[in-house]
Amino acid sequence: MEFNKPVSNPMLIGTIELMKADDSQQHRGMFVNEVMKAEFLTPVVISPAPAPDKNGRLVIAEGSQVQFPSLSTPDGRQFLMAFTDKMEFEKWKPGEEKYSFALTFDDYVSMLLRKGGQENAARAMGFVINPYGCNVIIHREMIANMMLTRMRSDS
Repeated sequence: MEFNKPVSNPMLIGTIELMKADDSQQHRGMFVNEVMKAEFLTPVVISPAPAPDKNGRLVIAEGSQVQFPSLSTPDGRQFLMAFTDKMEFEKWKPGEEKYSFALTFDDYVSMLLRKGGQENAARAMGFVINPYGCNVIIHREMIANMMLTRMRSDS
C-alpha cells in the first residue's frame, strides 16, 4: 500500500471492454485474472492533511487518521472505490485536493473481510472499479469465489 503512487491498468481496462462486447466465460476469466493482479488508486481522507517534506514530497504525519471513503447505493449498500488510473480517479470530486493509496485485490480482501478495523471498510459490500466510468461492482460473494478459485489453482 503506497501513498499517492501512480497506477495504470491497460490490460484490466481491455478485459472490461471485452466483457462489454462479449460477456463470455473466457472474457470473465481474463477479467478476474487482471483484477487479481491489478493495483488500484483508492481515495483516502487524511487528517491532518499530508505536508511536503524538505524535498517537496507529501508525507503523512505519524499518528494521522486515514479513512477510506465509500459510495452508497440508493438502498444503503456501501462499496469502496477502486480506480484503474489517474484519469478515472480525477472523476471523483473533480477540482478538489485528494489523496490516494495504491491497493491490490488482496488489500481490498483484507479490508473487506476482516473483523473490526475501519468501520466503513468492514460494512462495505465490496468494491467498485471506476465508479464514475465503467462502474464494475465486485461483491463480497465474488471476492470469496475469486479467493476460492485462487486457492484451488495454487494447490
